[in-house]
Amino acid sequence: MTLSPEIVDGLEDVNITEFTELQEQVFSTVREGKNALVKTTPESDFTSFAVPAVELIQSRKEEQDGVSVLVLTPNPEESQEIDELIRATGYHAQISCASIDMDADPEEQEEALGSDVQAIVGNPGPLADTIETMRYVFRNVDLVVIDAADKMVSLNLQSKIKNILRRVLGEYQTLIYMDEYNDDVKELAQNYVEKPVIIGFDEPDSAGMFSNPPEVDSSIRHGYIYVPDRMAISTLTSYIKENNVESGVIFTASKRGTDRLYRTLRKQDLKATSLHGKLSDEKRSQRFANFTNGDVQFLLVADISAAELGLTDITQVINYDVPSNPDEYRYRTKMLSSNSHSELISLVSKQDRSDINKLESTLSNAPKEQPLPKEVKRQLKERKKKKKGGTKSRKNGHKKKKNNEMELPKPTFDKLSGGRKGKKQNDKKSGVIGMIKQLFS
Repeated sequence: MTLSPEIVDGLEDVNITEFTELQEQVFSTVREGKNALVKTTPESDFTSFAVPAVELIQSRKEEQDGVSVLVLTPNPEESQEIDELIRATGYHAQISCASIDMDADPEEQEEALGSDVQAIVGNPGPLADTIETMRYVFRNVDLVVIDAADKMVSLNLQSKIKNILRRVLGEYQTLIYMDEYNDDVKELAQNYVEKPVIIGFDEPDSAGMFSNPPEVDSSIRHGYIYVPDRMAISTLTSYIKENNVESGVIFTASKRGTDRLYRTLRKQDLKATSLHGKLSDEKRSQRFANFTNGDVQFLLVADISAAELGLTDITQVINYDVPSNPDEYRYRTKMLSSNSHSELISLVSKQDRSDINKLESTLSNAPKEQPLPKEVKRQLKERKKKKKGGTKSRKNGHKKKKNNEMELPKPTFDKLSGGRKGKKQNDKKSGVIGMIKQLFS
């Protein structure tokens, strides 16, 4: 990739001599003026947007004044690190940058924003407050970077981001970085980008990940099973056995759930692997390949959207925990193959009742209730029988004690001295006087 001598000198100053394939993909996207959703990885560090940002500023430095690049990030440490990287990389090109973060003095932040800088890096909270106080408007921004979008959402910073971008006039391109793609991040992204390039995710086609989910096809077989208390595991394993499920994808609500199901399936001599948001890219790719290659039978998934997986032609999808978002349910039905034996089944525990009710009222092709597996019915019947037997035994024991002929009669107090309370004892006097009274009493 060709860069100006000034930027090359700046990169050498910070010991950057080569770029990764993912970084070059981001560079190309910025040069083409396209929006992008980028997965945060060691390869997509701050360099991936800092270098093209500096290049963009340098190319338009003679044409316009003011801030050309705006970067939003949730933590002050990251804001300061990005600020230093942009200033160091753009040093020889005479490009300036400022950080408006939670650690800085408010007066210094206002001064920095009012100075002649080409790039601003900031935390949404203090930046929103500062521009509101100054009534500041960004008139010449060409590139906006929203870093760690999933963290932003978890910190409820959407309104702050909205207030900031409301003051960015004109058209600009947007890069949104995230560690995890979920429905909340998708909602945030849809507010600011259209037809983005997807970089770093397993799903290469933006249509499968960013577009609205399809309606549940009328030909899709899907339903739910009401699970008795403390019988979710039994219901899952019984369903797999009785329906001869040879492979499939099982969604849970947490990593802890995937770990538990992994141990359960292993005891049943079923091969499984798990995917969750805390895995490294290398482990995630390997486990994903183990499933798609047929080395394992079941893929256990937590904290990852079905849209991000990009799987198709799956014969069995099981919601061990029912998704609360109807869109996520729709994406999961999209994974099913057109085979008539393909099916999505949801296991509905007591805490999932509201979620399944929401799906029934929202989806045009709503899931239908299915009967419990036969083995679960047998176990449930046996459990009720034992419970009933225990109750009967306790009742009989109570009657036997009541009618036992050998039981001694209960005492009455009518003929006892002092009645029920007994004879009242006089207080004993102590000392010499008390002894004399006792002698003559």
